[in-house]
Amino acid sequence: MKIFFNFLLFTFCLLPFTNLYAEMKLAPYYSLQLTEGAFVPSIGGWNFSMDVLTDLGVIAKPSESHSIVGFYELKYVGPGLKRQEGEKFTDRAMDHLGVFRYTYKFGGDYFIKPQFDYMKEYKRTGSNEAWGTGLYDFDRTGGMLTIGREFPGNAIVSLSGQYHLMDFPNYTDLLAEFQAGGGAAESSVGKQNHKLIQTGITVDIGASRLSYDIIFQNYIKQKVAVNSLQADKTYYSADLQKDVLTNISASRGQEWGIVHFDPSLYYKTKRSNQNYLHFTAVNSTETPKYFGKYYDYDEIGFTVPVALMIGKSWEFSATPEWAYKLYKSRNPQDEAGQFLTDEKERNDLFILSTGFTVKPNAITRTTFFYTFQNQKSNMRFEKYLPYNYTGNFGGIKFEYTF
Repeated sequence: MKIFFNFLLFTFCLLPFTNLYAEMKLAPYYSLQLTEGAFVPSIGGWNFSMDVLTDLGVIAKPSESHSIVGFYELKYVGPGLKRQEGEKFTDRAMDHLGVFRYTYKFGGDYFIKPQFDYMKEYKRTGSNEAWGTGLYDFDRTGGMLTIGREFPGNAIVSLSGQYHLMDFPNYTDLLAEFQAGGGAAESSVGKQNHKLIQTGITVDIGASRLSYDIIFQNYIKQKVAVNSLQADKTYYSADLQKDVLTNISASRGQEWGIVHFDPSLYYKTKRSNQNYLHFTAVNSTETPKYFGKYYDYDEIGFTVPVALMIGKSWEFSATPEWAYKLYKSRNPQDEAGQFLTDEKERNDLFILSTGFTVKPNAITRTTFFYTFQNQKSNMRFEKYLPYNYTGNFGGIKFEYTF
C-alpha cells in the first residue's frame, strides 16, 4: 500500500514540471458526502447513524489523446438498516481505496483504459470490537483493463476485464479449530482468500445502457464440503471452492420537462460448488446434516428514481426499489431452527427513499431525506441475524464537490 501511494505522489508531483508536453492540464478535485440520521427498526432499538464518503484526486490531461486520473477514497458506513442479507444493524465498515487510471484514445474512435487499484476494508460487528481485528477485514489488490469504441449516434461499446486478489488476514475457521484442536489453527487461516476474475461488456446508446458481467471467485484454500467422512477424518474433499456470479442490467435516463426519470432493471445469479454442513452443536459427534448447492440463488430487482426540479435550487426525489432473491436448494428454518424441507428460502426487499434537496450554489447540496424499508423472508430463525423487519430512517445529507 505504501509503495502504491508513493508512486501516485511521485507521479503527480512530477507532472507539473515535465517538459514532455507543452500544454499539460491539471485539475485537482475533492468531494465530500456526509450523512447523519436516526433509524428505527421494528426489531431491536433505535439508534443514530452516520456515513462518510470523501474523494481526493487529480486529473491530468497532457494532450487530447491522453489523460491520467489518480484518487484516494475514504468511505465509512455506520450502523443502520442494511440492504445486504446476513448483516446486523450494528455492523459498520471503513474502506480505503486508491486508484490510478490511464486513458488513451487512438484511431479516432477507440480508447483503452488500464487501471491499478488497492483497497483495504475494515469491518466491525459491535461497538466493543477494535478496528483491524474484524474476521472479514480484507485487502484487495489488482487492476482492470477496458477497451472500447465510440460509434455515431452517441453510442459506445466497451469490453472490460479485471483481476483482483482478495486477502482476509484475520479470517479463521473457528468451528474447524474447535473440532480439530489448536493444531488446526494454522491450516484454517486464509480460507476466505480468493482470486477474483471479472469480464463484461457494456453498450451505451444515448441515455440507455445495457451491461453483462460474469465473475469467477476461485478460492485458494477453502475446500468443498461433502456428505461423507473422508480419509483425513473431515467432511471436506480435495476440491477447492469456486463461485460464478453473473449480472445482466439495463437502465434508461429520460427527461420530461422538469421531471427526470431513470429506471433500471437487473438479474443476478450465483452458482457455487460449495455445500453446507449443519451441526446441531459445536461439540456434536453426530453426522452433520448435508445441504448441496446451498449458496446458489437467482435474484431480480429494479429501481425507479424520479426527480422533480423546482426552479434552479430545489429538487424533490423519490426512489422505489424492489429485489427478490430465491435460493435454488436452501431450505428455510422455522423459529426453533428446524429446516423446512418442503420450501426454498426466498427474500423480498422493498425500499422507498424520498428527499428534498437544496442547491444554493454549484458545489454544495443539502438533502433532507426519509427512507422506509421492508424486508420479508420465509426464514424464521432470527436468533443471530434479522430477516423479517420494517425500518424507518431519516436525516440530512450534505454534499460538497469542487
